Amino acid sequence: MRPDPGALADPGGGPAAEVLTGLRERRSCAGLAAPAPAPDELRAMLSAAMSAPDHGRLKPYRFIVVDGPARAALGDALAEAHAEREPSSTAADLDRVRAKAHRAPAIVVVVAAPQPHPTVPAWEQRATAVCVAHGVVLAADELGYGAIWRTGWFGEAPKVRAHLGLADHEDVTAWIYLGTPSTRPAPRPAVEPAITWLT
Repeated sequence: MRPDPGALADPGGGPAAEVLTGLRERRSCAGLAAPAPAPDELRAMLSAAMSAPDHGRLKPYRFIVVDGPARAALGDALAEAHAEREPSSTAADLDRVRAKAHRAPAIVVVVAAPQPHPTVPAWEQRATAVCVAHGVVLAADELGYGAIWRTGWFGEAPKVRAHLGLADHEDVTAWIYLGTPSTRPAPRPAVEPAITWLT
């Protein structure tokens, strides 16, 4: 049975309204402090994210969790990649790059791993990985944590790819930074300007 449309706008309108409220109120959060999600919470988040649409049930993705001391090693890999790309980088420049790995107490790297398939093209498999990444940030918000989805050229850098152990057919879809919100995210824009009603 479909929920009463009027109840969807009512915060007390039941489970359907709660789901829509959670989706509507989610915000990316750049200011992230400790604590990060505990291992069991993180497993629950990633398990929920795996409910993303997946044509053929190929599971064309995987997760790499970087937290605690592992962030320092990732930071070194980022700095090495930056120095290779920008040979004139100063020590201060490289320190700023290393700091990127410490902007949150935990990072989940969502990796797209498309595989040859007769009816499911690679782009569709990568789309599944994108949906999975979105699921991670939604699940983080529902558990009371902050998250921000970052991208950038580092995922394509050979030194970073080697550090993450990526295979040739794998690509970084998202660097999802996770932690406890330390800043208040900006309000969400109104929906109406984004809608075109065809009549």
